[in-house]
Amino acid sequence: MASEHLAALVPAAGKALDVSSVPVNHPGPGEVLVRNHAIAIQPLDAKMLLGGYGGGGALQNYPALLGSSGAGIIEELGEGVTGLTVGDRVVFDTRAIVDGSKNRREGTWQQLVISDAKTVAKIGDVAFEQAVLINFPLETAVAALLLFLGVGKPGTGNGEAKALVWGAGGAVGSYAVQFLRSVGYQVVVTASSRDKERQTRMGASETVDYKAPDAIEQLRALGPFTYLFTASGDPTSQKALASLLQPQGGRFASVLGGEVDLPSNVERVYKAFSQAAQQDENSDFRAWWYREYLPKVLQEKLVEPVQFTKISGGLAALQQASEDVFSGKVRGKLVVDPQE
Repeated sequence: MASEHLAALVPAAGKALDVSSVPVNHPGPGEVLVRNHAIAIQPLDAKMLLGGYGGGGALQNYPALLGSSGAGIIEELGEGVTGLTVGDRVVFDTRAIVDGSKNRREGTWQQLVISDAKTVAKIGDVAFEQAVLINFPLETAVAALLLFLGVGKPGTGNGEAKALVWGAGGAVGSYAVQFLRSVGYQVVVTASSRDKERQTRMGASETVDYKAPDAIEQLRALGPFTYLFTASGDPTSQKALASLLQPQGGRFASVLGGEVDLPSNVERVYKAFSQAAQQDENSDFRAWWYREYLPKVLQEKLVEPVQFTKISGGLAALQQASEDVFSGKVRGKLVVDPQE
């Protein structure tokens, strides 16, 4: 193995990426070294690079490396790693965006990445691009619903209780629908009228056009709902869910926080859902996610594939791709192969 590899470094706050050679890190106990073949440009990464967002400490020390998800091939195992072997095709998550001291080893905007073996999942022959694109939004949806709202694991629902997903048209919302249906709930969603056929295919029992002037009345007639989740997270959706919980009150999960005036009898559950598996207090969820659920979902193709655009140019393409995502110039997902 070469002693150096390429990384797209953030040299200082507000500066453009610098693709440079850096020393190869080797895994410590409980870690693996992965040759990274897929980076999905997440809005969060673009916001950190171009919008000055700190991201929980990821950019405390410069030069810094962004990216917390990747997919590739294991090249080296650290001491004590079991259940994984050199040559395994995997998808993985790291602590790069929540711990600035880790990002130069674990930031995924580089060719060779260190990851805790506990946050690595085998993907079999699934394309690297699909694995990395599905992992992030699927974990966001499942963690919000299972870990923080307590909906239960697949097959545990009674088929009678109802769940509501507001904003089911996006990736997180779509996966929330598919997960809730697999658990065994009736799922009501809001989405555009042109998306109704796809929502039905994914498992929605009813689709309400969120633009309809009587959308809240339609939803109230379809309720009550045991679980409520806004996958868009905007203030309008939060207020809508709070309204549907009246007069008894209750709780809902949201992918966004923000200053929203909610009734005192309503609790908004807002967490870094996509990073839940990194927290040691969620070790049981982490083990289930990476060793059982995620490999099964990917290898058995239990969720719909993601449409994406692959950007040529390797790490050097990350700057422009991030600018396009940050400015909203692109629709859909962008993927880069660091090995190009």
